[in-house]
Amino acid sequence: MRSERVHTIRDLYDGVRTGTADFGGAPHYFASLYDERADDFVDRFRLYPVSAQFMERELRYWAIFRAWEAKFHRGIVPLETHPGHGGIDAGYDELGRWLDEQIKLLDPIPTLHTATFRALPGQEELPVGILRELEVVWAAASV
Repeated sequence: MRSERVHTIRDLYDGVRTGTADFGGAPHYFASLYDERADDFVDRFRLYPVSAQFMERELRYWAIFRAWEAKFHRGIVPLETHPGHGGIDAGYDELGRWLDEQIKLLDPIPTLHTATFRALPGQEELPVGILRELEVVWAAASV
């Protein structure tokens, strides 16, 4: 199975839940499904092709978060400065609003997939807590 690049991670909850990654060599937004009966996320993902404009903004959004994350985990800034709290970084807020609206408009591909996420090698020196760069292997999910 072929490994694909994970570009961004938007949500983590007992694993990677949303973000952007390549699928078939092209960038896609991905989101794990939520099972209402089990009241939990399941390890099946819906994939949505995204435009170059979406990716450009998503990568800028991610870069702002990653810059904050590096400072936070090195003890330079406190948790209260997290850009996701709103009102801290106007560019981050604006990008987030635009991206959230675009995500609502995305059309999924017709198949569901499972994902195996792996940290890329060579990141052992990063401080504890910093998200590692990942790759993913997608597999068609059984119904």
